Amino acid sequence: MRMRPDTVLALGLLALAACGQPPEAPDPPAARPVVAEAPALTAEADLTPLGPGQDEEMWAEFESGQAPMADELASERALQLTLPTADGPQWAKLRKTKVWVDEPTQLFRASHPAEVRALAGKPFKIQGFMLPLEMAERTTRFLISPYTPVCFYHPPAEPNEVIEVWLKRPIRAGYHLVEVEGVLALTDNGEKGLFFQIRDGAARVVQEVDGAL
Repeated sequence: MRMRPDTVLALGLLALAACGQPPEAPDPPAARPVVAEAPALTAEADLTPLGPGQDEEMWAEFESGQAPMADELASERALQLTLPTADGPQWAKLRKTKVWVDEPTQLFRASHPAEVRALAGKPFKIQGFMLPLEMAERTTRFLISPYTPVCFYHPPAEPNEVIEVWLKRPIRAGYHLVEVEGVLALTDNGEKGLFFQIRDGAARVVQEVDGAL
């Protein structure tokens, strides 16, 4: 399935730096490790220049139904699962939201079960790893997921494992493990693949990660 490039970019993965080694991770926090299989991965656009013959090979993969980036994404997810995670009961609830790509529009769609809808509009506290959306020492807007980010160009997790956070007061930006508290809202941003949001929240850095901005 061919994915729109702006779907990937709009997920907040601004081109702040080229992909490379992930930031040095802290000692694992006291959180339940991920034991379930990683969610199914979706293909996304390759932003690097294509060499001779690669364009034809890529389109041959598309036409055959294969995902050209699937191996790379699977490798990154496997790496993520060797790093500290912030998995827990709140993330387990959010994962019950079913997300898929609508073929005609190539936009993400989500269906929230009753258990997730019951969380909307109520106080919500969760820990996750920050993915900053801008080059700044302090920030009031970022994404969090249960996984340590490994690459700016690829999603930090599946859409039902990402929360967009807006804070009242800025905190230090970086790949830190943070605790965010606020009111959870269910959004419907199919283009960016964002379906959870915390606005006017408060956050604190639980554990800093080397390589912070």
